[in-house]
This record gives sequence, structure tokens and C-alpha cells, in this order.
Amino acid sequence: MNVNWDCENPEVHGVKKHPTDTVFFYDEPYSEARRYLQCDLKSYGKTSITRPQMKAAIVSLAKQVTCAEISSDWQRMYVDDQTTPVISGLLFVYNHDDEYDADFDHLLSDIRSEDLQLNPDSRLFIFGPDDINWLDRVATEIRQMRGKGDLPSRQFTSFYYPQLVRKSNFQIVEARAATAEMLSSPWIMLRWEDDETRREGFVVFHRRKTTVDDLVYLLDYLRHFQLLQRKIDVTIKVSQTDSDATIILQKAVRKYIDHISGQNEDSDIGKFLQQVKIGFVPENKTSFSTDAIGMEYVER
Repeated sequence: MNVNWDCENPEVHGVKKHPTDTVFFYDEPYSEARRYLQCDLKSYGKTSITRPQMKAAIVSLAKQVTCAEISSDWQRMYVDDQTTPVISGLLFVYNHDDEYDADFDHLLSDIRSEDLQLNPDSRLFIFGPDDINWLDRVATEIRQMRGKGDLPSRQFTSFYYPQLVRKSNFQIVEARAATAEMLSSPWIMLRWEDDETRREGFVVFHRRKTTVDDLVYLLDYLRHFQLLQRKIDVTIKVSQTDSDATIILQKAVRKYIDHISGQNEDSDIGKFLQQVKIGFVPENKTSFSTDAIGMEYVER
């Protein structure tokens, strides 16, 4: 954490050093690579989350990534031996006063790929205040579910990556973490297993407000990957404010069954669909004292 390292292209980048706030890594499910995330962690008040500020942060992060990809110093510090590294950037924009209520994505709308000068295969991930709030709520709910016994301990859970027709899961044992793509997707899917009862289950953290069409798509996904079975429990967790989600799920189940030729609510697939449950992810907003943050910064 908090390490500065030499820029590999100071004439172009205009700096002698690049900062690293922290680096996260995980094994990719569909390749033999290990992804490393060069992170820039920002904590802003509402008035500081502006278009120029975000563009400057993203351009800076892009420079960090292009250097990290060729920097022997960066890779010596962070890359594990005998792995195939893929280096990406993560901009984490936290709103510490919890007052930002504008469209964060709109601030990024005029950033062009030529502004970033990334290599063609390089990636940047950007988590804004809404993303961070959602992920914080999901993490809190997972901890609470474990505490109540609704989920087993960590070694019996993993995030779910199905075997795809054209792309196999190369690291089905190692790749247990949620990828950056999953964390920024419409849903996060956690798999659990219980050796004693020989049951397994899935918790789908559904970020968007539920609609019949969205849930029909999700049910079709579950059926396609054979996750609708007698000994598999499925719970869809939605935002606590999504009060009609249970009714919408019932409508989605009926619509889905109606579109399956020769099936009805009394068929096996009908019964499995009706076993899918709705749960809720509580609101969990966190804010910090701007005075305390300022004092901490001065003390450093």
C-alpha cells in the first residue's frame, strides 16, 4: 500500500513517479491468468466529484496501468512468480459525505479512448458512489447471512462462473473471487454448498429494480445452466426498497412457464421455478466526518 514507483515514460506522462494506493488480485475463471488491479482510491465530498476531476483521475490511472505493464519495479513488488499477470486499473470514487445524488456515469461521457492511450487489451474499471454503496450492502448482507447460519463459512462459498460452450472455466477451483466484471454487472451470483445435507444453493444479488422481463431472463439463465433442481436452493436478493419484487417474481414465473411448450405449474420445472425465493438487501449507507478525514490527512 501507498508506494511510489518510477514512471517508465516521464516525457510523455509528465511525471517522474506513479502512486499505488493498493493492489488487489484474483485468478481469472476463463483463462489461466491472474488479474492485478492497480488501484487509485479517492474519497471526495459531493462538490469535488466533478467532470474535470474524474477525467484527470482516469487519465492518470491509464498512465499508471501502461507503465505497470512494463515496469520491472511494479511487477517485482506485486506480481507473484509463476503466474501469468494481466494488469488493469481500478478507480474507486467514494463519496464520504454521502450527499452525491447526481448521475455519476454522466461525468464520464466525454472521455474518449484516445485520451487514455491504453494498450488495446488493457482495461480500466471505475466504481462510483452508487457502485460502492451497492457493494458495501452486498458485503454486509453476506456477513449477516453467515452470522445467522443462512450461508456456510467462507471455504464453502464461491462466486459462480458457469462452464460456457466456447470458453471453459480453466480455474474452477482457484477462481473463487468476484471479478471486477461481476462486481459491476446487474447481478452478483454467490454459490454455496453444505456437505452435511448434500445441498447447494445460489444467492443472486440483483442490483436493478426488478421487472418481469429481467426476472424471466434470470430464470432462463438458471435453467440454461441446470441450476433449477430439487436439491438446489435459489434466493434472489433485491434492494429493500423494491417492495413489489415478490409479486413480480410470481408473474415472471407464470410468464416463463407459459412460454415452455407442454409445461405448467404442476410440472417439475414449474415446481422448481416456484421454489425460487425473494430476499432483501437492507440499506446500509455509511458516511464519515469530513473534519476527521482532514485531521487524519494532516497527521500523516
